[in-house]
Amino acid sequence: MNSEMKIGWASRDITPSGAVFLRGQFRLRVATSVHDPLTVTALALESAGEQVVFVSMDLCGVDEAVLEGSREALREQLPGFDPLKLIIGATHTHTAPFAGGAGLQKDEDYIDALRARYPDYVSIGEYTQMVIGAVVAAVSEAWENRREGFVAWGYSYAVVGENRRVRYFDDRAVMYGSVAEPDFSHIEGHVDHGVNLLFTYDADRKLTGMVVNVASPSQASEGGQDFISADYWHDTRKEIQRRCGEDLFILPQCSAAGDQTPHRLIQAEAEERMLKLKYGEGRNTARNFALRRDIARRIADAVQDAEPPVRQEQHGEVPLMVEHRDLDLPHWNITDEEYAALQEEMAELRERLESMADADPLDYTYTATHSRLAWCQRAVDRYLKPLESVPIEMSVVRLGDIAFVTAPFEYYLDFGDRIKGRSDALQTFVIQLAGSHRSDAPSSSGGGYLPTERAARGLSYGAIPPSCRVSPEGGQVIVDEAVATIHRMFAEE
Repeated sequence: MNSEMKIGWASRDITPSGAVFLRGQFRLRVATSVHDPLTVTALALESAGEQVVFVSMDLCGVDEAVLEGSREALREQLPGFDPLKLIIGATHTHTAPFAGGAGLQKDEDYIDALRARYPDYVSIGEYTQMVIGAVVAAVSEAWENRREGFVAWGYSYAVVGENRRVRYFDDRAVMYGSVAEPDFSHIEGHVDHGVNLLFTYDADRKLTGMVVNVASPSQASEGGQDFISADYWHDTRKEIQRRCGEDLFILPQCSAAGDQTPHRLIQAEAEERMLKLKYGEGRNTARNFALRRDIARRIADAVQDAEPPVRQEQHGEVPLMVEHRDLDLPHWNITDEEYAALQEEMAELRERLESMADADPLDYTYTATHSRLAWCQRAVDRYLKPLESVPIEMSVVRLGDIAFVTAPFEYYLDFGDRIKGRSDALQTFVIQLAGSHRSDAPSSSGGGYLPTERAARGLSYGAIPPSCRVSPEGGQVIVDEAVATIHRMFAEE
């Protein structure tokens, strides 16, 4: 076989050994048990001298500390690999710890109480170093494991993500709003049930692993308050491996899904009944294991639908092109009216905190109020000192007939549709929450939301300036840059 494609896989466990501060809600949540493990999975690809390593983590987001810490270590450990061609994405589970950024709450704000109540507490700083070590180890092993092999790409369908923004006749939006209200008008945006798949095979044409790209965050169990979990991706990995091979590597990617959820809003009672009939429990439980199992079945069905036919078109020699781009996106400025409203809200929050001076410092209400105050303060700071622009990084990869595009935000699905619709690639895998703000950007927890223009008109959390540092126009900048880069890559052939 004269294949120029070299493929390497590896994975590492990043499950913490003690109690941790969970990421993904305003209130402080401390996990004291593990329902299923968190993993880092790495896929190294090399062809004709070009290289890229995709990494997926069972975490809420990818912070600059993790990305840059991993790249810095790899510069020393893997001199033959360009760290700028490391692409790290997160599945966006809400039942995993902070790694890197501290978001609206810092564990040092509560560290004495945390240490006293949880003697085995693993700090954000300690866990960050653990994750960096696991990423570096997985990337290094995947890189060293490169062997000649084949790739194939496929496309299928699985109902996973649903739009979570409800619009009313007065044009306002509410995230997870009620659809039973008399003034309910419509669900705001599109859904994408397409599943983009990349399969890898060894020299004997045996399936070794796959990239599975789905437009939904991994948040079926987001109501879980006290346990560690990879959410539905754990169930999905196990189901695919049960059907297709226990040794397979599964690398999940979350496509543009900033306005998506795995929780259905329309005819939710019908789904509830069916889950109970199939699994003995419904979705209205804190852990939502029935919904997770059903999502796993749907994605595994998509894999089994696509892999057998595309196995006939395995490619050993394909173009591989990688571009790392630095962009400056327009800042979403805070208006005078919004600043005044924020000041009023902050005064109320401070008064509420003062009334809870004797409360348990780890109490849900107390920590949620503390976090909300920090959320408002972050927006006020941007009003007092508006940013000229928000610098970010993005990557575009061409692999044969397909392409990958990254965005370091909870990137609304409309933007992903625009990229896919205009792309010259046969299939375009958009990866949200991948990459980061550049190092000269003000510190924050990940990229935040990047909503569309229509979402901004409806407002609500996730589409208002305090939730978003970049204006909707910035989302279109990413679209145009991605489409132009892909066009240039395919024109070079």
